[in-house]
Amino acid sequence: MDVDVLVVGAGPAGSTTARFCAGEGIEVLMIDRRKEIGYPVQCGELMPHLDEMHTIFPAGETLEELFTVPSHVVQGESEHVELVSPGGRTYRCDFKSHTLDRRSFDKHLAKLAVDAGARLETGVSFLGLKDGVAETTMGPVNAKVVVGADGPNSRTAREAGLQNPVLRYPAVTCQAKGDFDPAVKMFFGGVAPGGYAWTIPKRGGANVGLGFDPKVFKGSPREAFDIFVRKLGCECENVTMGIVPMSGPVPSTVRGNVLLVGDAAGQTMATNGGGIPTAMIAGRIAGRTIREHLSGSCGLGEYETRWKTVMLAPLVTSVRTRRMADMVFGSDWLLSAAMFVLGRRGLDRAIRCKRPFF
Repeated sequence: MDVDVLVVGAGPAGSTTARFCAGEGIEVLMIDRRKEIGYPVQCGELMPHLDEMHTIFPAGETLEELFTVPSHVVQGESEHVELVSPGGRTYRCDFKSHTLDRRSFDKHLAKLAVDAGARLETGVSFLGLKDGVAETTMGPVNAKVVVGADGPNSRTAREAGLQNPVLRYPAVTCQAKGDFDPAVKMFFGGVAPGGYAWTIPKRGGANVGLGFDPKVFKGSPREAFDIFVRKLGCECENVTMGIVPMSGPVPSTVRGNVLLVGDAAGQTMATNGGGIPTAMIAGRIAGRTIREHLSGSCGLGEYETRWKTVMLAPLVTSVRTRRMADMVFGSDWLLSAAMFVLGRRGLDRAIRCKRPFF
């Protein structure tokens, strides 16, 4: 099979890339190993409000095009994030956000790509690259451009000789029933060593999860999660496990005719774990760059220059803040003291990928 663009992975990164490069004679094939797009849900489902995205990524253009979402995929709204120290002290930060029904949201993004002209095939796995041809479970695909949007353990990246994110946090999440406070909550300390646990309220309950640094905690992710859930006293269903890249962008996101987008490229915010918005911003840049590349007006490497102009500075700042936090994460006492010194204002800046100290 010959196509112009093969997109591996139909999450927010892949679907957005496909949406912005499909059509007008460009043949785009998007494959995903899952039979149902958006399921299982393996994230916290939090989407910062458009205003917050403009604050975090001021170099982003016309973000309304990306982050204006249909009402049926929004399952809750919050005006605050509450950060809870190991000692129980709560720091309440103003931060507007939506809670998504990720299952519906991913389907919405995939439909936008298909409506733009992309072809979607589910239940299809990427197996490797052989002499420049992509091997898949539906047969070989000869593509002018291959997009790796297949997560932090990206096989596309490895096959192309690109690096996977070095630091990957195990995360467990579930859909919980019950009444939860309207604010997003992040819990730090022994409950999630080297990371944090969360409750993100949504209609009828909350998304509850926990992620931690495997260098700090050597135990079972599921056991730590179960302890956290018991403390909350809630009932969980649809428990899933995933990986969150926390080491920042990989050294290179382009090699030959392969480029990486989203979690595969390490384009996540290390201080809050958010990856949906960054995946979509990078996906739009990738799609537009691929379109120009195929027309002969720019090289594929222009993608790396463009996404770094928009996102690199906030992402690097976020990683540096996380590295500072690593120095105190091993002690609940030190972590509580550090949060006290930072105060609400410093923590507020940190979750927005800004330097916590002026």
